[in-house]
Amino acid sequence: NFNTSNQGAGGFSFTNPEKIFSEFFRGKQMQSGAREFDHISQVTTVERPLALSLEELFNGCHKKMKIKRKAFDEVTGRIVMQDNILEMDIKPGYQKGTKIKFKGVGDAEEGGHQDLHFIIEEKEHPLYTREGADLYLTVELSLVDSLCGFKRMTTMIDGKMMIVEKPGPIEPESKATYPGLGMPYSKNPDQRGNLIVQFKIRYPQTLTQNQQTQIRHILTEVDRS
Repeated sequence: NFNTSNQGAGGFSFTNPEKIFSEFFRGKQMQSGAREFDHISQVTTVERPLALSLEELFNGCHKKMKIKRKAFDEVTGRIVMQDNILEMDIKPGYQKGTKIKFKGVGDAEEGGHQDLHFIIEEKEHPLYTREGADLYLTVELSLVDSLCGFKRMTTMIDGKMMIVEKPGPIEPESKATYPGLGMPYSKNPDQRGNLIVQFKIRYPQTLTQNQQTQIRHILTEVDRS
């Protein structure tokens, strides 16, 4: 019965079925005083999600988890609850699906204590999506900006400001790639993936007859040039 909490970042709890502790330490005493088991069972591995922001995965961070676990007291023969603090270092560039493994820190069961694996999940980011070490940023443009070009400021994943600009005309669904501005590689954090800016054109929903006539005239002149 783990009850875990992430210091400073909320927590979560989870519960496993009650184990039969009456058979936990069955066996006979050897002459040396050590306990001999009739058989050795494979301990259970418990997996739980660990949600991290894209910024935490970019910079790396240190996490502490307080857990409560069931243990068997050999003196009293009873189940007791124990507190334990787990600490983990999240390296820059870790991806979703990465496992942080702790051996023998969970509930007691026949064969030992459960292993606990935290599986990294990425929190949704308001600006960026991630594929491997590459970051994707969608920039929505008006029809005017797509035809005439644009220039604007955006916040990068490291918190710095960056000017994104492109001359027109800009084709719908086109992309611009900025090498070395993506996520770090966990095995080589000095190297980073790409920042890929995707352009999405926002077309007007309605046009008056006069506007259509003017646009048609302008674009016809462009086609002739």
